[in-house]
Amino acid sequence: MKKIIKYLAIASFSVALGVVVYSFIVVRNAEEYTKRTILPDLRASQWRPLQGETIPFEILKSELPPSHIKVLLKVQDPGFYSHHGIDLSTPGAGLTTITQAIVKKLYFNKFKSGFRKFKQSVIAKFVVDKMITKEEQITIFINSMYYGRINNSPQIGLQAAAKGYFNKDAKSLSKDEFVSIIATIVAPNTFNPIDHPEWNKIRSDRIQRLDSGEYVPKGLMDQFYGILPQEIVDAGLPLCSYFPSLYKDE
Repeated sequence: MKKIIKYLAIASFSVALGVVVYSFIVVRNAEEYTKRTILPDLRASQWRPLQGETIPFEILKSELPPSHIKVLLKVQDPGFYSHHGIDLSTPGAGLTTITQAIVKKLYFNKFKSGFRKFKQSVIAKFVVDKMITKEEQITIFINSMYYGRINNSPQIGLQAAAKGYFNKDAKSLSKDEFVSIIATIVAPNTFNPIDHPEWNKIRSDRIQRLDSGEYVPKGLMDQFYGILPQEIVDAGLPLCSYFPSLYKDE
């Protein structure tokens, strides 16, 4: 029995040491990539390389009305200004912060769930949170997210989505129009304003209730702010995002 305990202790120590070494290597590589590639483009030309692609910053965080940023953060990352890249405690936050979301875009050629989620979290906490300001993170986020398809063309970035869905610049979106676009992020195909306007309206209305304070998230994974109609659930929602037992309509 003592030998088994000894072997288990050695194995546990080896695994822990391996995780520490791996994390150290991940952080060092990500720091170098950030210094060499991301920061120069971000702070000089406002163009950001996206693993082989180049996407312009067509709108800056400072160009959007404060009310728009406020609702964006309430939906996507309510603890954004207080956490350090990772947040597993704020009600309504879900499993992915804005910081983690942009890590997925910036540092991975192809992201898969599993162990890469650990790598994503390490980079978010120890690299992006320290090297890229919160304002810059929001700018990256709004310009790199996928907001659904129009005529089979992916709408990448808020400016493209604003033009595609409402034929106007992102900075000119009304609050309702902005919310309609933000409503797509959690499941772009399911809540597409053109393909599923009724479903988009359901989510947009619930976001408005969240923003007004009428609805308060009941747990970490309460990202839909009440039970959704079964037809929306059946349409396919993100993994680990729908737990009816955690919340209910008021």
